[in-house]
Amino acid sequence: MKSFKILALSALLFLPFTVSAAECSFTRDLDIGVEGEDVRCLQKYLNNKGFKVAEVGIGSPGNETTIFKEKTKDAVARWQHANGLSPASGFFGPMSRQKYNESGSTSDDPVKVNTLKEQLAAHMAQLESLKVKTTTNVKNSSNNSSNTDLEEVIKNAIEKVRDAEDQIDDAEDDGEDIGSAEKDIQDAKDDLFDAVLAYFKGDTAEARERADDAADNADDAFDEAGGESEEDEADTEIEDAEDLIDSADEKIKQARRDDEDTDKAEDLFDEAEDKLKEAEDAYDNDDYEEAIDLAKDAQDLADEAIDAIGEDDDDNNSDKEDAQDAIDDAEDAINDAEDAISEAEDDGEDTDDAEDLLDEAKDKLSDAEDAYDDKDYDEAQDLAEDAQDLAEDAEDEL
Repeated sequence: MKSFKILALSALLFLPFTVSAAECSFTRDLDIGVEGEDVRCLQKYLNNKGFKVAEVGIGSPGNETTIFKEKTKDAVARWQHANGLSPASGFFGPMSRQKYNESGSTSDDPVKVNTLKEQLAAHMAQLESLKVKTTTNVKNSSNNSSNTDLEEVIKNAIEKVRDAEDQIDDAEDDGEDIGSAEKDIQDAKDDLFDAVLAYFKGDTAEARERADDAADNADDAFDEAGGESEEDEADTEIEDAEDLIDSADEKIKQARRDDEDTDKAEDLFDEAEDKLKEAEDAYDNDDYEEAIDLAKDAQDLADEAIDAIGEDDDDNNSDKEDAQDAIDDAEDAINDAEDAISEAEDDGEDTDDAEDLLDEAKDKLSDAEDAYDDKDYDEAQDLAEDAQDLAEDAEDEL
């Protein structure tokens, strides 16, 4: 019960804390179809107390009527819930008249509660009186795990109301129209308060239903104020990942038709598809934050797959060019060594060691050319460099 008292306090923070009353004289029972000024006075009282008959239009503050209809009955029922009256049927009879008289009234004008402490006290008094009557029902629940789950449902509704209010504040600061959003957020607050009351009464089914209603209305308010929920963001990121993966798939297929190397690109593509599947699973499990992260990973991998198309071919072309340059350098070194040996022979110098080294250089160059023809460009480059070194050694021997 302690944790739910905290939840109740959190929920109450969102409610309009205005304690007011209209000076009315109720001498008869009020229910559907009854007409009279006492009905209008009742509507004014309910609107001032925060149990609005309607947000806009007929029955809303300033537009009260003399006819008791369904909206009035619903507002009375919410007021009865809050005041611990049972059954909270919406029928304004002797018990309701007594509760009204006990609450006292001095003016049609709202009396503002000055401090947060007083605000909480005003509403917690209602909760505490109801909790005394219903604690046994809650404690004796046969399904504690169900109560724990319900607590999470209400916590979730509270968070959604907070997020919606923040979004509404941002939209208002930006000068956007927030009329619809304000109506939805007020509905969410009413549902949230009713959910907590229902929990204290031991009516877990009603509590869950009203908490779900609160969450839905908060989501609507969030959307109306221009907000993008985590669920919406996850959905968008997954769609973007799907588009990128489709694009990568098409580019890889075209590269294959063009005889480009796609091995690395295909490996990255497979990883992207795996990440997308994980993102979709997380989304289905309502883990939207995880879904967003995984979808972004999938997008990155799809981009990398596209970049990797033909990457091996590019590397291969570079190796081929390096091997050819090394062979050209070796040929130049051998030609230089041959010219030097020829001049040394003309001068009568001993060239035997130089000629042996030159022969080795020519053998290495031949091996390098064979490796090049076999497209073993790394080996061709190594052999050509050995040939160049031998040719330079031959020239140094003179």
